[in-house]
Amino acid sequence: MRKKLIVLMFAFAVALTACACSAPQSIEPSKYTISATLSADNVLTASVTCDYVNNTDVPLGELWFNLYPNAYREGAEYSPVPSNRITEAYPDGRSYGALDITAVSVNGKSVDAVIAGADKNVLTVALETALDPTDGVSVAIEYTFKLPKVKHRLGYTDKSVNLANFYPIACVYRDGAFVADPYYSIGDPFFSECADYDVTLTVPAGYECAATGVVKDKTDGEDTVTYNIQAHNVRDFAAVVGKYQKMSGLAGSTIVNYYYHTDSDPEGSLKAAIDSMNVFGEMFGAYPYTEYSVVQTGFLQGGMEYPCLSMISDAVSGDVARDVIVHETAHQWWYGLVGNDEVKYAWLDEALAEYSTMMFYEKAEGYNYTFSAKRADALSAYMLYCETFKNNGLGDTSMDRSLDGYEGEIEYSYMTYVKGALMLDDIRNTIGSDAFVSGLKRYVADKKYEIAEPQDLIGAMEKSSKRSLDALFDTWLSGKIKLYSSH
Repeated sequence: MRKKLIVLMFAFAVALTACACSAPQSIEPSKYTISATLSADNVLTASVTCDYVNNTDVPLGELWFNLYPNAYREGAEYSPVPSNRITEAYPDGRSYGALDITAVSVNGKSVDAVIAGADKNVLTVALETALDPTDGVSVAIEYTFKLPKVKHRLGYTDKSVNLANFYPIACVYRDGAFVADPYYSIGDPFFSECADYDVTLTVPAGYECAATGVVKDKTDGEDTVTYNIQAHNVRDFAAVVGKYQKMSGLAGSTIVNYYYHTDSDPEGSLKAAIDSMNVFGEMFGAYPYTEYSVVQTGFLQGGMEYPCLSMISDAVSGDVARDVIVHETAHQWWYGLVGNDEVKYAWLDEALAEYSTMMFYEKAEGYNYTFSAKRADALSAYMLYCETFKNNGLGDTSMDRSLDGYEGEIEYSYMTYVKGALMLDDIRNTIGSDAFVSGLKRYVADKKYEIAEPQDLIGAMEKSSKRSLDALFDTWLSGKIKLYSSH
């Protein structure tokens, strides 16, 4: 997500402001079949069938599903919106969502819906018999969700409806347990594995649909329009619907779509999406999906990435909007193709996306940003941040923290985006540009469609450069490096 440090000027005018294919995979992906209807008064009635494949190495006696929509309910302990940005997110007054799970079944047999987790954020489903590795089970969940009126990932404004993280999605099983973090208000508190999707989405008539995947069928009814959307081997699924204008072009063999309603230069926005797809495809490896959509929408931050889909806030425009488009497009590789635990290792995808955005301006022509200027802004902003706070309680400049380890958006943004980009620039200067880009290509090739950890990135850079880099990475990640004077 581009929370996204659009202008890194320390006056804290930090504008806070991520498909179908036949991609091979070493394990069989699970599959989600979703049927959802959005009413004119923004109530979603949905059923989700998860044909879950146990790709762990242990039998599973139960499955856990993240219930991200529950974070929008009244009384939630963890709000998706930071407390200091409530008015901005809810310009028409505070609005809440309401999730009601009406039925759960396993292989067609009804079971109780048990909601658990730190903030009612998990649906636990007991299995009658343990699910052995490589075996599958079908879990069906029916629910309704009253959307809040909020400028966020899941909610609606007067111009569009954002449907992201709107369905129960299987928790990742790691290190002997399911990972089910609450919906923190900073960062992107998500963690999921690639799966196949077949989604039937019915929305009010006249609504265009920008979504993860490829629209296979569109059926117009009297008062509704129904889209059938399919995506293969993607990390999750999201859609934005509304009354949009649309432009399209090509980046290699990928169709690039731009949906907008208030853009004074839609051609420039589409060009930024196409150019960044081309540049990143050359630098990191070809984009494997058939379509990629960029959509302008009501959103609190600058932008947000989903597989084959990027949300761009309608509050940004011009050079800033195009910069956000580039950053979110970089996330199609860093988070989309190469996944990571975005709670535990927030810097891993954000630092790569931010530095990739800088690198884009080395290759692309016709833009008002340059690599050197963006790097200089990042360095001066970070140094000023440290100078300002080092005598006022700034005791932790580490990057290897989970989201709940940050004091707030400012600290999180400077540690993951700004310092993360500076770290990667230091690695690049240390090993050379050729080895650095080669390392990124290796990282994508080794971990495509999988979940990466920091050591995977470090290892890829070490192999490409034939140098030991653990100590250098650790200096940055642990907070030992100081980029400011000590006087």
